[in-house]
Amino acid sequence: MKFLVLFLLLVSSVHAKLNIQHWMTPEGAKVLFVQTKGLPILDISLNFDAASGKEGEKYGLASLTNSLLGSATQYRNEEQIINAFESLGAQFSGYSLKDMSIVSLRTLSRESILRKSLNIFTEVVTQPSFKQKYLTRAKRQILQSIRAAQQSPSSIASIAFNKAVFGEHPYAHEAIGTQDTIGNITTKDLKHHYQQFFVAKNLIIALVGDVSKVKAKQIARQISHGLNIGQKAKANPVVKPLNDAQDIHIDFPSKQTHLLIGQTGVNRSHPDFYPLYLGNHIFGGSGLTSILSGEIREKKGLAYSVYSHFSQMQSNGSFTMKLQTKIAQANKARKIAVQTLNNFINNNIDKQKLQDGKDNIIGGFALQTASNANILTYLSIIGFYNLPLDYLDTFTDKIKDISTQDIQNAFAQLINTDKLVIVSVGQKIKNNGK
Repeated sequence: MKFLVLFLLLVSSVHAKLNIQHWMTPEGAKVLFVQTKGLPILDISLNFDAASGKEGEKYGLASLTNSLLGSATQYRNEEQIINAFESLGAQFSGYSLKDMSIVSLRTLSRESILRKSLNIFTEVVTQPSFKQKYLTRAKRQILQSIRAAQQSPSSIASIAFNKAVFGEHPYAHEAIGTQDTIGNITTKDLKHHYQQFFVAKNLIIALVGDVSKVKAKQIARQISHGLNIGQKAKANPVVKPLNDAQDIHIDFPSKQTHLLIGQTGVNRSHPDFYPLYLGNHIFGGSGLTSILSGEIREKKGLAYSVYSHFSQMQSNGSFTMKLQTKIAQANKARKIAVQTLNNFINNNIDKQKLQDGKDNIIGGFALQTASNANILTYLSIIGFYNLPLDYLDTFTDKIKDISTQDIQNAFAQLINTDKLVIVSVGQKIKNNGK
């Protein structure tokens, strides 16, 4: 769900320009700030390049480190931290993805409350104490989640697909970790990961709310000053393109077959980002109105839901088509999905579908900055992925200018339907996938 919130950045934008102010703290943290008025609230998001791509073979270390921020500091235990935030009406949260580890605060911007909540927040982020009892509890919870995922055909398919597409790349493993790696992680590992990656030069600070720029600078400086300066993390390597097709079936006693079909995708700075984005919206990203849904769901009745998407991350992500279908229809469904993709690549898009796709994207643009939280997400993504500050202002213009030929060329250059990864999870039937 959290990944979806970040992904929404790619499908929306705004008509009204945001006045994004930016600077660097003396310690080297990048800051992006938007002042909003009307509600006495301030949202802060700290985005560290400290997620699963930076944990080596200790899968789950980044997620565990992030989850234990807020459990204890050098001066307070977990209960005291929780009570301190609650007494001020402040909300503290954190989570770790494959690219970034995020720690956030929502607080009233009234000076007396802001000062106290910011002091607690700064203490939690800059002076954590990784206690064994909290690590033991977190491990137990994660292991329960891993066991639950092993009983989910959708999760099993996703894990197998990522391994096949990403190979030896850090994106190949799940951010949550595995039973074996989680069991071996120690408090020493947490401290080392924190000391290396939770540093000022590896931090993007996003602030949105009813405070002045002067106050925002004071807040950002207080946070970054409490951290070690450190070094910016090295970028993840580029994901290598697939050399061959892979057909993977995992036998599982489910009522339906879960299908994932795709291959390596693009990163956020790829020159074909916009035509690929618009093309995917038309092909399989726009729900029931998409071409893929029309073929699989409406014409053939093979699945209730089918969609496609590009996952753009720091390194090039993946392109995926996903659906569930009756076991006896799995063979037919996958063939039609691949055929539909081939037809999309090799034939011009209907002019009306092209225009409808543009209108749909542009029409939903303004809704995504209706709250501080949504603006905060934009700032975090723009800062972390080094997108231009006018990314939002120019988005609709770039979508408007895309032609059918642009989309066809972009898909043809990226997608090779002879080298697709096809993962199916469900009860095996004769000649499945042949």
